[in-house]
Amino acid sequence: MSFAFEMATGECLFDPQPGKYFSRDDDHVARIIELLGRIPPQIVFSWNKSTKFFSRPGALLRLSRLSPRSLPGILADRHGWTPREAAAFAAFLLPALHYAPERRASAAQSLRHAWIAAP
Repeated sequence: MSFAFEMATGECLFDPQPGKYFSRDDDHVARIIELLGRIPPQIVFSWNKSTKFFSRPGALLRLSRLSPRSLPGILADRHGWTPREAAAFAAFLLPALHYAPERRASAAQSLRHAWIAAP
């Protein structure tokens, strides 16, 4: 669903960059956590590459300082959206980005969302 963000803003939702002590993949995981919050331990350790990125649940190996951010805040600050527009779009997008697949909004559910159906 990050393509919806890209279509709405012209930017990537997650644009990871490598650093001196961490890889692009490390930064990608960190940016996801900054936006969506801590990854539940059962999700982290169900991933076969988890030990490449995490020392324990919620603790990244190579990045310790994260800057939590909200999707409405990003939309308002960087893209000039009104709080109402930002909240409506976030309500559409965030359910499709849920960590747990069984709780994640499907494409069909997303298409029925009020943000899509609004004139």
